[in-house]
Amino acid sequence: MKVVVTMLGSRMHYAIPRIFQKAGMLEHFYTDSYIGNKPWLERILQLLPRRFRPKLLERFLGRQDALLPPDKITSFEGLGFYYAWARGRARKERDREQIYARAGRSFNRKIVAAGLGRAGVTWGFNSASLELFEYAKEQDVRCVLEQTIAPQKIQARLMAEELGRWPGWEPGLEVVEGDSPLAAREESEWRLADRIVAGSDFVAEGLRTLGVPAERIRVVPYGIDPGRFSGAERRVHAGPLRVLFAGQVGLRKGVPDLLEALGRLGKKRVDARLAGMIRIAPEKLDGFRDVAHCLGPVPRTRMAELFRWADIFILPSIVEGSATVTYEALASGLPVITTPNAGSVVRDGKEGFVVPIRDPGAVADRILRLAEDRDMLVRMGTAASARAQDFTLERYGERVLKALEGL
Repeated sequence: MKVVVTMLGSRMHYAIPRIFQKAGMLEHFYTDSYIGNKPWLERILQLLPRRFRPKLLERFLGRQDALLPPDKITSFEGLGFYYAWARGRARKERDREQIYARAGRSFNRKIVAAGLGRAGVTWGFNSASLELFEYAKEQDVRCVLEQTIAPQKIQARLMAEELGRWPGWEPGLEVVEGDSPLAAREESEWRLADRIVAGSDFVAEGLRTLGVPAERIRVVPYGIDPGRFSGAERRVHAGPLRVLFAGQVGLRKGVPDLLEALGRLGKKRVDARLAGMIRIAPEKLDGFRDVAHCLGPVPRTRMAELFRWADIFILPSIVEGSATVTYEALASGLPVITTPNAGSVVRDGKEGFVVPIRDPGAVADRILRLAEDRDMLVRMGTAASARAQDFTLERYGERVLKALEGL
């Protein structure tokens, strides 16, 4: 069975096309921007010193993978650069959704024009596969959709509720309810897909709630390279419990609930660091600066250092797919406090705690339990390291291939 993979962006650094290439199944990989099949262009662009490179150029230079044969890759740079430029100019969420939808349509039409070769399966992603799936059905090619996050309608409902809970906390945040172009594309893709792959039970439940037959859904948790993180020889730090959060510091990640929990505990019990782009209004953060230090965006190269600093990791998300940062925290030997909606592989009471969304009291309680019971902290950290071994890139590849069985 040969597979065509189509992907806007470089999701999980091309994990899906790499899996199929390693298995001898990759027919072709289509994407928007990719430098790995243009060595001559890479040599020219590398002549510009790093300190003078715009961020867009630096990201473009990272769009490559040595395991993917250049002759199996087709990229559409014109589309990719326009897509990035247009997203940067959009000011309203509905405008951004329209841009995503237009990019998906254009991407699909280019793929259809190029063809699917000998493929028996095409693997695409939510909101960016509709026209391709319509064509694939005509060619008797099976369609697999990867649903990377909860369905748009569920996202919109949950985030509209958050805006009501925390007015003024995240300036500029808008929610598109009702006539959403992305929701419409998603739902059409579900009808065409022979199989839908969800990263977590939370995503799968959202699909079932909106009418997707359970027999077409497969839950496939992600995987990471555990070599980048180490939980070995962790020591319990003296003093306040060290709490780490990583992700966009905004409503979707449940940051107001986390801050409320930290505020209840106080600086004598907790010392928290929040790594990620800050979306919360500065005046809302002011009341928590004694317990929460917002670091802003942190390079991936520094994350291992932050994991080593921490005693526990917290991600009280309102809506996700399956947050890979929780896998990284487990691999670093950290107990994780999270919610069902984060889509993690943490088991309540074993590698950490799973608490309801929107419950700062529960978050504070679990932090306090770990702060006061350092034996539990060590025990859960050891369990976290062991759990991470089931979610390596190799195991992820096995689960992806198994998801195709029976097509």
